[in-house]
Amino acid sequence: MVDPDELVRLSRRLEQLYADVEVSLLRYIAKRLARGLGDDDWAVKRLGDVGVVRSRARRIVSSLQRERDKEIVRMVVAAHAAGAESAARTTGIAATIATVDSEAASRALVHALSGNLSQADLRILRSADDIYRRVIANVTARGLADEFTRRAAAQAALDMFAEMGITGFTDMAGRNWSLTSYAEMAARTSIHNAARQGVIDGVRATGRDLVMISGSPACCDLCAPWEGQVVSLDGMTTGYPTLSDAEADGVFHPGCRHTVAPYVEGLTRADYYQQGDPERYAAEQQQRYLERGLRQWKRREALALDPTQAQLAQNKIGEWRRRLEEHVTKHDLPREREREQISKAI
Repeated sequence: MVDPDELVRLSRRLEQLYADVEVSLLRYIAKRLARGLGDDDWAVKRLGDVGVVRSRARRIVSSLQRERDKEIVRMVVAAHAAGAESAARTTGIAATIATVDSEAASRALVHALSGNLSQADLRILRSADDIYRRVIANVTARGLADEFTRRAAAQAALDMFAEMGITGFTDMAGRNWSLTSYAEMAARTSIHNAARQGVIDGVRATGRDLVMISGSPACCDLCAPWEGQVVSLDGMTTGYPTLSDAEADGVFHPGCRHTVAPYVEGLTRADYYQQGDPERYAAEQQQRYLERGLRQWKRREALALDPTQAQLAQNKIGEWRRRLEEHVTKHDLPREREREQISKAI
């Protein structure tokens, strides 16, 4: 079976690209807003910078798109190849690998993911303008006249964006996501789809028709009835439901962590692909929560408009880092330091 941890590693660079863009934009907006806070015409001057902010956002997004497209091809092709190789190992037919062209088979998946994220890029550009204007409006609506109160109001607005991130991303099911959560969901869904398709293509290349649906510690009600079930890829083997039946029931939905693996009658044990450790999964989810909290305070530090706010954020960073260290030690989890970082680029 394809290693699920390897799939996560494949998608991480793409996720980080979007996290970096979010921090870079928010940091740049904070720097522009901090200019001349004591000036009587602060709001007028800052609104005059809207075009500059838009231009900077376009440059940041253009750079993102160049890097993103390379990463999409790399990770989707690698995930598909990993799935095909897994099928070859499991069936014992090494020739399978040579018969599956992962690059050609992945083109539709690459195109779909690129299209989804292109829509996100447009939202980033609109959000940069919106966030900048909303901070100015938040300050001016209160009639604040001196630098201290303006700074406090601007900081409060920026802190909100540091906590929430860039929002307003909606998936096909109508669910709302933040930028980084949307990019992560889209990347990981495409990675799992590519790996699963690699297995399917590898199994078909051997002339076989059966696969088994894996277990997952994060199983939802839609997928639960199908865990460990053997399905026919194309309905060629009678007595089994088809892969299409499983998909129609909702298995392999966005964010689904289930995969498939070759099933050979008489050889594959019924319990071979069993569910993971729910307790460890819960500990890993708590680790993700602590990592998000740590990153949030690092964003707050990056958006601080004065040394007092920066020091407050630094104290909180230390607190959340200690909590994370204690948690990973207690549950013997690997420390994933790249998930704790934010971009240093502007």
